[in-house]
Amino acid sequence: AVVSTQSTGNGNKNIVLVPIAFTSDHIETLFEMDIEYIEDMKKEFPDANILRCESLNDHPKFIECLAQLVARHISSDGKTIPQMSLRCPMCTNPTCGPMRGFFSSRQLPESISQTDSDCNDFDSDTKAVG
Repeated sequence: AVVSTQSTGNGNKNIVLVPIAFTSDHIETLFEMDIEYIEDMKKEFPDANILRCESLNDHPKFIECLAQLVARHISSDGKTIPQMSLRCPMCTNPTCGPMRGFFSSRQLPESISQTDSDCNDFDSDTKAVG
């Protein structure tokens, strides 16, 4: 997590945790960061206002960017990484081989647009939680 601090005029601090490795809220962000990590930080900064930045979750721009990345990858010459077609040693799962074959040969459906929009201008309208 990235920690951003801002000192206020009265000596207090505002601290915002930005969990850059997590794109959605789940047990690690909701419990470990919101409860455990913030409690530990309050011991070190008792007068600070400590919040966690809201995760991207299902923000429309984030979903659009993910869809574009997937579409771009599927339409590329390297449809999947080479390891996708490999099975684990001693694998006996009857669905493993067909699943790997399906994803290794996947073609981009005609209904998905090949045009890119600019995903670099992601809206900064996320909220802090805490």
